[in-house]
Amino acid sequence: MKAIGLVFLYDRKLGIPEEISKQFSQYFPDISENLVLEKLLGLSELKDIMDKKRIYWAGIKENFDIILENDDTIGKIAWKVFKDFFGEAPSEEVKSLVYNEVQSPWKFSVMVCVIYE
Repeated sequence: MKAIGLVFLYDRKLGIPEEISKQFSQYFPDISENLVLEKLLGLSELKDIMDKKRIYWAGIKENFDIILENDDTIGKIAWKVFKDFFGEAPSEEVKSLVYNEVQSPWKFSVMVCVIYE
């Protein structure tokens, strides 16, 4: 399967997506490296995703802590966000890395979801 996009999910109480993504931008290289090391996507796929600007930030307004614990729900939300924003239905396969606020240097929880074609 080929990775075609990334969806970042976070708690919307923290702010609007533009603000959060700006705060997070300095950590993007580390996240990208982790995605490649975990074999969720390849370097060429990552470059293609970045070149095509297929990265989207979405704030979850309700039940964030519950969603954070449920991989299936994370995948369903990321799939819907990608489909709604980019206008195409990807594969139902979604893989994600979940970063807990306590363990992350940016001090908030985020789910980084890889979308496949």
